[in-house]
This record gives sequence, C-alpha cells and structure tokens, in this order.
Amino acid sequence: MKRTALILGALFLTGCGTTPTTSAPTSTAQTTTTQSRNTTVTYSTVELGTIDSPIDLVERSSSDPWFYVVSQTGIVQQWSRDGKTKKTVLDVSSSTSVGGERGLLGLAFRKVEDTWHAILNRTNRDGHTEITIASVNADGSFAAPQSPGALVIRIDQPYQNHNGGAVVVGPDNMVYIGMGDGGSADDPERRAQDMSSLLGKILRINPSLAGGYTIPDGNPFSTSSQPEIWSIGVRNPWRMTFDPHGTLWVADVGQNEWEEVTALPSGDTYPGGRGANLGWSAFEGTHPFNSDVTANNAVAPVFEYNHSKGRCSISGAAIGNNTTTPGRAGWFYFGDYCAGTVTAILTDGSSTIGEEQVADNLGNVTAVRATGNTMYILSADGKVRELVVVRS
Repeated sequence: MKRTALILGALFLTGCGTTPTTSAPTSTAQTTTTQSRNTTVTYSTVELGTIDSPIDLVERSSSDPWFYVVSQTGIVQQWSRDGKTKKTVLDVSSSTSVGGERGLLGLAFRKVEDTWHAILNRTNRDGHTEITIASVNADGSFAAPQSPGALVIRIDQPYQNHNGGAVVVGPDNMVYIGMGDGGSADDPERRAQDMSSLLGKILRINPSLAGGYTIPDGNPFSTSSQPEIWSIGVRNPWRMTFDPHGTLWVADVGQNEWEEVTALPSGDTYPGGRGANLGWSAFEGTHPFNSDVTANNAVAPVFEYNHSKGRCSISGAAIGNNTTTPGRAGWFYFGDYCAGTVTAILTDGSSTIGEEQVADNLGNVTAVRATGNTMYILSADGKVRELVVVRS
C-alpha cells in the first residue's frame, strides 16, 4: 500500500511573531542497550516538546542556539536547544494545501556569502510542488514571516500523493530536491524512468534569492530537456541526507512490500548521486516490479526491509557521529511510520554489516533528523524527542 497519511485530526495554527513559550523537557523510562562491533551503547529518549504534525527538523549551524521544527500544517518554529523556548517564525498555512501527503514538507538553510536563505518544499493551494526561497535575518527570524518567499521552481503534481518532500543543501552548497513519482500507485505513467519528467527524480539546482535558479556545473544531464535532474528512479524520497564524506543517503518509501535505503558515494569532484539510477519502478528495492520498465545500471539499496511486523513506510534520515551517537558514528538511523520504531544500520558501502533496534512504541514516526550535536525523532502525535546515546 502507499504511504499512510501524515495529517491527523484538526489543525491548530499558531500566528507568527508570537511571544516565545517555555516548557520543560520530559524524560522517558524506555531504554535500549545494544552491542555491535565490540561497542555497547544505551539508547533512551527525552521529549522536548510538541508541535502539530512535525515532519522535519533542521539547523542553520551547530553554533546557532536554535534549531527549527517544521509542521506539515505550514508552520516553522524556532526552538532553543533544550526545547524550553519556542517561537513561530514562519506561517505559510494560507498558501499551502494541507492533508494526506500534502503540506509544508521540507526546509533547508543555505548560507550565501554572509546571508542565510531558507529553502521550502511545499504543495501550493492547487496541490502542486513549489520550491521557494526566503531571506532569514541574523537572529533566525524570517524577513517576511507569512510569505513562502520567491518562487524557485514549480512542478505540477498529477495526483495527491507521492510529493516527495526532501530538500537538503549539499556539501557543494547546491540544493537537492527529492521528487516523488507523481502518485497514485505503481508508477502508472512510468515517470520515474522518464527523462522528460522531473517526477521520480532527485534534482540539483542553484536557487537565486530573487527567484528562479541556474543549473550548476556537473549536472549529468545538462544538455537534456530536464537539466535539473541529478538522479533518477525514485518512488517517494521523503527524507535524504549527506554524510561528511559527501555520500547521499536516500530513504525511499516503498510500494507493496519493500522499504529501502540507498547510499550514493561521492565522486572525485561532485557529491553522491550524480547520474545514479535507483531502479524504481523496474524494481522495488532489489525485487522486480513493473516488467515493462527498464532501469539501466540500477543501484541496489544497501538495506531493505519488508512490511512484516506492522511496518509500512520508512521515515529517514540521519547519520550518526561521535557527538550525536557516540559509539555509532557513521551509522544510518531511520524510523518506520506504522511500526513506531527507530532502527540503525552500518554499511560497508554496498551492503549492511550491522543492524540494531534503537527505540519502539514511538507512535507514527514521521522523521529521524540530526543536527551537528543531537539526533531527534519526530512523531505524528506532535512529539519531538531527543535521542540520548550513552557509550559503555
């Protein structure tokens, strides 16, 4: 089945420029102790606070006293690192279609010279994807707190689902966008392998603060009709991230049976994913799917799991380091929306050599995200949790 809807219940919208609120974090009793490769760690979680339908969490830099939590309802809040102070800095709910897999789906910050820009991935009132760019003040507030900013690119969506949502800034300071295959089910128009469509692709662009964008040097299909394309053959790349080596990690939501994680290593000049084909919809994970589709040189995932044990939809994506997850640097962390679990894997670049369950009973996990210093788990019930990792 397709990804379960993220929006639950009625939406309560908070106005921009509100007085910061304070609350105390809540520790949980659940702990998990695991041993792998001769290193034992203990996992626990601390609830930092709540926000309606959290789906993303990002920071500008590790030296910033704030991080930013994204609500699918169209709200961005600025939180202190301990979660005690929260302030709404952006409200684009009036220009966003919300419900099911639509809404404000992703946020990334990009620094150009000495100025911070925010890149938003959302569905507009007509349900189509808009990537927009907004100016951010030095204190982290948005210059226009009720505007999504200037339009960078608009991509028509033929169905209501599979809108992707991932937007990240790469180590080259270019913007990478995960686009779903257009929706319905089974890639009905076979768009993921269709080079005339931006759907079912990962895009790489260089946005302008005034709107629009240019095609960066190195895009592999720069002479084609769709020069924005960086990688092809994805179904619904909800979350993706780069590791310190420039490897692009993609958590791609599956169709009927298989969820997958693909690691795309960097080359000598460019970050990971350049010209890669992740195989959908010729394959779901490593398994043949649409027999009439050909995926040339498809890259196999480093990890896949089926829909047993109540699992249904992968919710990535974060890479651990010696600060966020001591004893688990280089491990990839992801959740499952239906099972309410978080799992970590270690790979050798082509296959998985370590796997452990990190936490469970988390409700509907919408994302696992990491800043430079901390890892977080977001759930559809509104909870934002810090993952605490202690190395024994």
